Amino acid sequence: MPNENGTHMNLTHELKASSSRSSFHQSIPMSDPDVKEIKGNEGVRILRPDSALGLASGTGSEEAGAVAAIRMPMLQGYNFKGGTPELVETCYAILVLVLPSANSRNWSYPEMEIVEVVADQVAVALSHAAVLEESQRMREKLSQQNHVLQQERKNAMMASQARNSFQKVMSNGMKRPMHSILGLLSVFQDENMNFKQKTIVDTLVKTSSVLSTLINDVMEISAKDNGRFLLDMRPFSLHSMIKEACCLAKCLSVYKGFDFEVGVQSSLPDQVIGDEKRTFQVILHMVGYLLDINSGGETVLFRVLQDVGSQDKDKINVWRSSTQDNYLHLKIEIDIRGGSSVADASVSTKNFSSEKRNKDEIKESLNFTMCKKLVQMMQGNVWISTNSVGFAQSMTLLLRFQIQSYVQRTMFAAGNSERSNSYSRFRGLRVLLADDDDINRTVTKKLLEKLGCEVTAVSSGFECLSAVSHAENSFRIVVLDLHMPEMDGFEVAMRIRKFRSRNWPLIIALTASAEDHVRERCLQIGMNAILQKPVLLQGMADELQRVLQRTGEGI
Repeated sequence: MPNENGTHMNLTHELKASSSRSSFHQSIPMSDPDVKEIKGNEGVRILRPDSALGLASGTGSEEAGAVAAIRMPMLQGYNFKGGTPELVETCYAILVLVLPSANSRNWSYPEMEIVEVVADQVAVALSHAAVLEESQRMREKLSQQNHVLQQERKNAMMASQARNSFQKVMSNGMKRPMHSILGLLSVFQDENMNFKQKTIVDTLVKTSSVLSTLINDVMEISAKDNGRFLLDMRPFSLHSMIKEACCLAKCLSVYKGFDFEVGVQSSLPDQVIGDEKRTFQVILHMVGYLLDINSGGETVLFRVLQDVGSQDKDKINVWRSSTQDNYLHLKIEIDIRGGSSVADASVSTKNFSSEKRNKDEIKESLNFTMCKKLVQMMQGNVWISTNSVGFAQSMTLLLRFQIQSYVQRTMFAAGNSERSNSYSRFRGLRVLLADDDDINRTVTKKLLEKLGCEVTAVSSGFECLSAVSHAENSFRIVVLDLHMPEMDGFEVAMRIRKFRSRNWPLIIALTASAEDHVRERCLQIGMNAILQKPVLLQGMADELQRVLQRTGEGI
């Protein structure tokens, strides 16, 4: 039989194994003249007495008789994998037959014909065995691959279950309660309060809003593979945001035993466009991180100024634009000074992506990675400065905001002037509210009642359909949570639109998702508006007003 490399013929099968052989597996090179002649021709060949092939196939020490040999075509697995016979090289084995030495005779013609028949049968048997052997190897290989795939599938299912469990815990344990808190705080904001009370409530609203945004970001990152989410770009007061951030930073610093000093450049523009909540979130993270890794008794220096871009051009090279005059490059520096751990220590700038020198340097934790991702999405940069022994001493944040033009400020102010704290225009408006969460349903009902609406609240899609179907219930507005068990908001809206007109009743969807496909599906079904959670008092009033005006029922 030919070996794997095709260089030698090995003696692999023997009818009577000789005990005198030192090794069963004898071989002869393919270049042997007899081997070449037999492989190149059909029929039986009678070998010479001194033939190497005959001697290798003999019975050892005994003198062998006449030796006959014939080629046998061998089939392999690749013969059944397609292609034409001309393109498949035929593999041959050699069948060698030796007459007993006692019979001093040659092979007769009838015997050689029998040899040819036997060779065909042996070739079939050996080919069959070779194919079965290769098939067995393939089955074993496929079995191993299937085992690996099954394990990978199991791991993927476990990861998916873990992600779903995390999403469920975050939604039920943090997201929904935070939405309810924000809804109630928006009611308090509408009450008549003194300055101190208003400051406390506004601070609670700001911190709760930042925490709600952080929870949403964590859930959105865990649900997506690309780890990206949409920024909430809108006009806001930069001076007000900085003031609130300084107040919270001072409270945290004093609580941790630090003194606090602040310096804000007076010439900073006020009205800018950007993601206020996530900027606030990044600032609080910077303050909290530095306070956690430093001991008390030191001073926190909080500085806000406009970056001229000269010494930091190499760090923010994405800010090259012909309209740079319309943008504010803001630098926020938070520095820890005055402690023994950082006194008289030289400071070296360090990027977040560099390797840590010791255990006290910056760590790539989940919240730190998110913080860096947020800053990069806002076309900015953030880095840490350490002293000579590797302790974090300061953090610097660079962000870009679009400066709100006079026309934009005028339009924004005009839009705000249309709002009125008087909600008498909604008095008597019949609203049906459907939400399966008891707390959120109670809070949303309070918001609508605060606006003067007459509210009927139900806890499921079936109850919502039942309430709408009664003739005596002439609800003008249906506020519908999209994610309810058994029958979700999409199914409820489809059934309502199947039997009612598009403008009666008006349907407002409540959802925590900001995905475009959710909004498109709502509009395709026939919903009139989508209100993103958390639902606040003014946001509910604005949405009701827009929906009624859009249908020509201004109130």
